[in-house]
Amino acid sequence: MAEQLRKISDMAEVGRLRLHVLPFGIGAHALIESMVTLMRFTDAAPVAYVEGLRTGNLMDDPTLVSSCQPAYDLAMGDAVSHYESLALIRAIAEEHEHGQH
Repeated sequence: MAEQLRKISDMAEVGRLRLHVLPFGIGAHALIESMVTLMRFTDAAPVAYVEGLRTGNLMDDPTLVSSCQPAYDLAMGDAVSHYESLALIRAIAEEHEHGQH
C-alpha cells in the first residue's frame, strides 16, 4: 500500500496528475461508488470516463458528458486542496511503511 501511495504522490508532485482527497466525513455524495474523469480536447468533443466496481464506461454523448459535470463540481468543492491532499497521501504512506495503519 505504501508503495502505491508513494507512486501516486510522486506523479502528483511532478504534475502528471492533480490530487484532491475527498474527506470521509463529507458523507454520501454522487461519486461515492465510482470515479469520473472528464476530458476536454482542442480538436475533439469532450468525453467522460466513469468507473465503478468491475465496470468502466467511456461516454462521448454530449448530454451524458455534461451530466457528469455537476457531480464532479460538487466533489471538487468538498475536496481538500492538491497540496493538502499530497501531504495526506504522504503521511498515510509513511504510516503504512512503519506499520501504524
